[in-house]
Order: sequence, then C-alpha cells, then structure tokens
Amino acid sequence: MSNYPAITLFVILALGFYSIPAIRRYIVRLKTIREHGCQPPRSLPQKDPIFGLDVAFRMFKSYGEGQRSAKFKEQHETFGSTFQSVALGKTRIFTINPDNLRAIFSTDFKDWGVQPLRLPPWEPFLGKGVMDTDGAFWRHSRDMVQPLFKKEQISDLASFDVHVTRLLELIPKDGYTVDLQPLFARLILDFTTEFLFGESVECLTSSPDKDAMVFLEAFHYGQAGIGKRTQLPYWTVFTRDKKFWQASKIVRDFVDGYIDRAVLRCDSKSPEKRRKYILADELVRTTKDKGDIRNQLLNTFLAAHDTTAVLMTNVFFNLARNPEVYNKLRKEVLQIDPKEASFDELKSLPYLRNVVTETSRLTPVVGQSARIALQNTILPSGGAPSGKSPIYVHKGTSVQFNFFALHRRPKVYGQDAGTFRPERWDTLQVGSWDFLPFIGGPRVCPAQQMALMQVRFTVSRVVQNFRSIENRDPVLEFVEQYKITSDSKNGCKVALIPA
Repeated sequence: MSNYPAITLFVILALGFYSIPAIRRYIVRLKTIREHGCQPPRSLPQKDPIFGLDVAFRMFKSYGEGQRSAKFKEQHETFGSTFQSVALGKTRIFTINPDNLRAIFSTDFKDWGVQPLRLPPWEPFLGKGVMDTDGAFWRHSRDMVQPLFKKEQISDLASFDVHVTRLLELIPKDGYTVDLQPLFARLILDFTTEFLFGESVECLTSSPDKDAMVFLEAFHYGQAGIGKRTQLPYWTVFTRDKKFWQASKIVRDFVDGYIDRAVLRCDSKSPEKRRKYILADELVRTTKDKGDIRNQLLNTFLAAHDTTAVLMTNVFFNLARNPEVYNKLRKEVLQIDPKEASFDELKSLPYLRNVVTETSRLTPVVGQSARIALQNTILPSGGAPSGKSPIYVHKGTSVQFNFFALHRRPKVYGQDAGTFRPERWDTLQVGSWDFLPFIGGPRVCPAQQMALMQVRFTVSRVVQNFRSIENRDPVLEFVEQYKITSDSKNGCKVALIPA
C-alpha cells in the first residue's frame, strides 16, 4: 500500500509529460484560427459521416463509368469551389479556388507535398524520383532532369521527325479506321527511349522490338495500378494484384537493360562523343547505384512519355468531332513546311497554339491531382457557407483539385465552356491559376515545353498530309480512363483522308 502514492505521482507526471505539449498545440491552433478568422468549408452531404463509405462507393462507381471528373464538376457547381467530405475514414478537402491553388503550388509551397500520398503506392512501380518525393531528394532529382528540357535539347525537330515520318507511314491511306491512341504511344516511346536512354526501341518500324511492346503494355498497366493504389489506399491492404507486380518487374528489367548499355558506353576507352544530354549516361557517371538510376529514369519517363502521348490523342479526339476546326487548322499549317519549320516558327502559329491550348483546357492530360499538408497550414479561401473565409488545415490532410472542373467554369471561360472552340483564345485572358494544364509553381511539369513542341510538330505533319478527318467512334463524348493521366477510354478512332 505504501507504494501507491509514488505510483500515483508517477502516473500524474507521465500524463502531464504527454498531455501538456498536446494542450499547448491545441491552444496555438485555436489562437491561429481566431487570428485568421478560419472557418471550415462546406461539407458534402453524406449518409455515413464517420467512415464515408457512401462517398467512397459513389467515387468507385464514377471511376468505372469513366465519369470521375464530370462528377467532381457537378459537385463543385453545387457546393462551391471548395468543400470537404469523408471517404474511407479520412477527411479530404476539394478545391478549384485559384487563391488556394496559388497557395498550395507556389506561395506556401513548403507546407505542401506529395511524398506521403504518392511514394507508398508508386514506389513498387517507379521507385523514388522526381514525381513522388519531396525535399532534398526531390530537388536533387529535379536538378538531374532539368538539363533534358533546355531549348537546345527540345528544339531538335529533325531527330523527332524521323519517328513522326514512320508514324505517318502507319496511318491507312484508304479511309480505313485507325485508332491513333496506340500509335501516338509508340511514337513517344520511340523518341523518349532515345531521349532518356540513348537508344530508341524503334517500335514504329516494320519489325518492332517485341520486348518494347511488352514493356509499353506493362507500363500502361502499372500506371493504372498506381492510379488505383493512390485513390484507393486500402485496396493494397486487402488485395494483391499479381499482374501489377509482374508489370513492375517487366518495366524494371527492361530499363535495367538500357542502364547496362549506358555503363558500357561510359566505361568505353573511346566513348562516343554526344552532343545531347542523355539522362542514363549522366546518371551512370553520377552514381553506381543501379536501383537509383532506374528509379530516376522511370520517374522521368512517366513525365516525358505519357503527357505527350495523351495530349496528342486528345487533340485528334477533338479535331475528329470538329472537322471545321481541322479545315481551318490545315489552312494555317499549309502556309509553312513543318519539316523545315524552326522551333520558334511552329511555336508562333496562332491557331495551332489555340487548338492545343483548347484541348488542354477541355480534356486535360492530368484530370486530377492532390497535395498533402506537411504541417499545419492555412488555405486563404473556401471556409464558411459564403466560401470566403480562410480554412485551417491540419497536418496530414490531403487537398484534391480537379482540372476538368477548374477549366470548365462559365464565369472564366464563358457559357460555352463545355464546347471545343479554339477561337476563344484569340481574346480570352485568364489568371495564372485559372488554367493549369501542367500544374504550376516549383513542381511545374519539367517536360511541358517539350510536350507542347512535339504535339505541335506532329499535328502539323499529320494535318499537312491528310486533307480531312472523320470520327469513327460511335461515342461522341470523352469517356475518361483514369490512370495517373486521364486517357480516352475509347481511344481515338478516326479515318484520315490523304491530301
């Protein structure tokens, strides 16, 4: 009995030791909320406010129907530019408010990250790299990648035209239906492997590399897998998709082969003199860690390959449904010779620029993205029923933004915001955070300018060689297939009539 007072004192001291810091944090949080006038955002009505199973079910259903972004657009139209909901036991904030996007991507960049959201589901497939890390590791990866996308690298259109010429040869000249989506994927695979690895897989040739085709199929499957793992984290706890892990191994083994070749090039006593910056070679010179080299290459491949191939597909998806736009574009392109045009000449064609910009607006390559609060922080707008008060965001809270909804707001883009009309960009002026086809701030897509130039060049070459386009897809609307990017679930089935 005599030990009870000592035990009681110990328990009290222990409780104080752990509770006092928590109480201090609570007081600081209340003070911050009062000082800034923070209010919670509107909440999505839901039957299960604790686990959010009803919201999760609706979300899963929209994915399967290819209507994920369309549903978010409807919710923002009903509940405002910022709202919150509970799904699978976690509160998430959804916003397309430009002030909030500016804070997340730029002014309060240090408060927000991607690693806690992306690295666990992405690492088995891509490893650690520029796309799924934060902090010093991200900056190091970014510095390694950045030289790839300098103007002198991306303005070498002659090298790219070799692959585009092969693409043109594969498009039927008899009006037969062709799905351009896989052709564009092969085009960019050919160029990107040359760009990153130093050697092209040349899968657009008459005898494509079988391993390259297997790699491309595995990469697309793995991409869909990490998209699912990101949105449905509990999926990975209760299921094991064997095909995802097989795809990951195929992708890793394929890239390892190119790393071995880069090692041989760099170890050669008389290395070939190269004018271009080849990422595989630079990484081999920097580190002997083959796993790290592979991870950096795969992260960069994701950014450089998929963005471009999806944007090309979406351009022709829209052109096929708007033949008058195709005709107008062709008149402009015929004023130059795309094969001889310089980087700056292609960039200056106004209607071509408008067509690509309008495609990025209406059918954005990345339909949705997210950031997670790395520390307690504040969003400048979206709180209270009025949506005008700041929002206090707890560390670990994710904020999601849908670019499909952001880019279709009538108050910014007009009452015909759901219509493909490139002419709107002749006079339209939008804020920096109203239009984000490649995100913004320090994490802006490093492959942005390369993707835009390759798309403009390819579009101009196709339009030059074919006088008209016909839609051959019975489904007119864009049905979204969610991976990390937002692909057309039905591809891009068209007929192109030779000039």
